[in-house]
Amino acid sequence: MPEITTEQTNQLELIQTLNYNNAAVKQAVTFIQNDAFKHRLFIQQYGRLMINGYSESDVVSRAITAVQESTEALAVINTAAAE
Repeated sequence: MPEITTEQTNQLELIQTLNYNNAAVKQAVTFIQNDAFKHRLFIQQYGRLMINGYSESDVVSRAITAVQESTEALAVINTAAAE
């Protein structure tokens, strides 16, 4: 039996983190695009929203917010690296 790849492990983590909500997973996958750094960033942003008491209880809304905040963080990182 073949080993589970890192990419597959990341996909399983994402599905579990988003409570098996396919619409939320779709939002995240569109952002992540099998990029390990983006995956970690999204997971951390989503977790931060959960810890900080983000008022939106809908998983899809939280996923969208995590994508937006991850995108903003990437922009800051990329701008700082270019300077």
